[in-house]
Amino acid sequence: MNKSIKIVSILFVFISFFACDSDDDSVQNDVLSARYTYIREAAQGVITFINTSENADSYEWNFGDGTSSIAKNPEKTFTETGEYTVTLTAKNNSTGATNSFSSTVSIEVFQGGLVTNGDFESGTAPWTLGVANPIAPSLLVSENGNTYFSVNVTAAGNPFDVNLSHVGINMTQGRTYRLTFDAWSDVNRSMVAGIGLSGNPWTNQTVVQNITTTSQNYSIDLVANFTNNNSRVIFDLGAAVGRVNIDNVTLNELP
Repeated sequence: MNKSIKIVSILFVFISFFACDSDDDSVQNDVLSARYTYIREAAQGVITFINTSENADSYEWNFGDGTSSIAKNPEKTFTETGEYTVTLTAKNNSTGATNSFSSTVSIEVFQGGLVTNGDFESGTAPWTLGVANPIAPSLLVSENGNTYFSVNVTAAGNPFDVNLSHVGINMTQGRTYRLTFDAWSDVNRSMVAGIGLSGNPWTNQTVVQNITTTSQNYSIDLVANFTNNNSRVIFDLGAAVGRVNIDNVTLNELP
């Protein structure tokens, strides 16, 4: 008799322990948590946020730039370079419970001023060879996540024989424009950089810039001697042999 009571007691304790353990797991599994990861898209400043929250059914995002979203997995376009604290608040509508998670997202957005796609990260347009010929994709080089224009001049001639242009820019006579760019070559050589018209009489303001085998940033202030809404940025590369690489082109009108 005593033996039977002992066996039943042990079985009861085991079942009770197992039941308690299962209840604990259930409580843990119902815990509300807010979490996310993110993916940097190919376009500059574009981030897709991946919501990994648990036991939530509504969400509110604060992107740290004055904008927000209630989408579960929003795609966000940041327009300026900076460090943004992005906060996700997840809510369980049944219980009313909320939980928040924040992290810092670093954004770098190239600002070209009057120039579009001055870092060549979006392909070749609106850049052209001369004022009308499209640029072959082979003239863009991508290294370590950076893309730049690169052309090998094999025979020296007129500077304008090999020309990189950005047309369609509105410029006004007498106004000062600051042209900046990164440039380097496989030899020490010169190139022509400036601004000008996209057709007759080809009026322009340019300077001869010496470049080296080390990438450097150049800044040139130019006073427009023309007024035209289809003006262009000019890089004349044909006067000397050697590969010329150009990146991060900006043009801004000075006050």
